Amino acid sequence: MKLIKALAALTLALSLAACAEDPVPTPSPDPGPAVPEAVINGEQLEGILASVQETLAAADAESNSEELSGRVTGPAGRLRAAEFALSVITEEPVPALSTEPQLAIVAATDGWPRTVMVVTAIPEGENLPLLLTLVQEDPRAHYELRSWVRLLPGTELPQTVSAAVGSPSVPADSADLLVTPTDVLTQYADVMNNEDASEYVASFAADSFRQYVATQVTDLNDAVSDAGEASMETSAAVDDGVMALETYDGGAIVVGVLTSDLRVEKTVPRGTLTVGTVLAYGGDATITVDTPLTAHYLTTIAFYVPPAGSDQLITVLGAEYVLEDVTRGDTAEEEDNE
Repeated sequence: MKLIKALAALTLALSLAACAEDPVPTPSPDPGPAVPEAVINGEQLEGILASVQETLAAADAESNSEELSGRVTGPAGRLRAAEFALSVITEEPVPALSTEPQLAIVAATDGWPRTVMVVTAIPEGENLPLLLTLVQEDPRAHYELRSWVRLLPGTELPQTVSAAVGSPSVPADSADLLVTPTDVLTQYADVMNNEDASEYVASFAADSFRQYVATQVTDLNDAVSDAGEASMETSAAVDDGVMALETYDGGAIVVGVLTSDLRVEKTVPRGTLTVGTVLAYGGDATITVDTPLTAHYLTTIAFYVPPAGSDQLITVLGAEYVLEDVTRGDTAEEEDNE
């Protein structure tokens, strides 16, 4: 009996000791929010680009912008349609496009729309690579080519995060940049309109696209100076949306759309003012300008915008500039007479 009591006491002691050694429960905090991942992988991107290239090839073969539907949209569709129309006038092929990737910048986000930017190989017969911007509007939509620009000669893209990791999307009104993505377009348009007189000119590095447009207007103005004048007005077209992805340094690559109106007007009553084939836009080889003529241009353009607080300048990375339409007559006067 004494042995049984001793064993019982030992068992109780061991049980109490075991309870005393159990760790005190500690709270387990909820895990932090997951970091968004890249929205597509390399294999998916390859398939998307192949589909876009097939769509472009089909449309180019027939010079038919309706064939672009499903994979080419927005400003990119407008650009290609304008190039098809110009091809008929000039009797030259449309500029070649390429979707062969050299570098991909992929959004890292949980929401939509989702953006992917691709620097391509140099298209056949051209001398500059493209920066494509593709967008998926919602989970059920295809990725579509929304815009492209031709990188300016000597352009060095800012460093970006690996496509496998992904780059954060930047909102159009982001205050984390030197200038918001929306405002950079408006301010650049002001610089194009007012040149050195613009209050924003000191924020932008000099670029060859702005110089090209200014030279085009100057040359045309010189050509018609005996009987008229030419002038250009540029405005930001924000309806097509602004797309931006963050760069490694906290800045962003910003892609947007500008519209420009080149106005040619007769100023000498007895003079004769003519313009050539392209501005005739489907008419005769040359036309006589008696009432104002306005050429409407569409420009897709890409910028590097430094992070807020930086002393760097905003840089134009590339642009695509295409004559979209020509109208004759003074629109303002016509509206007043209605």
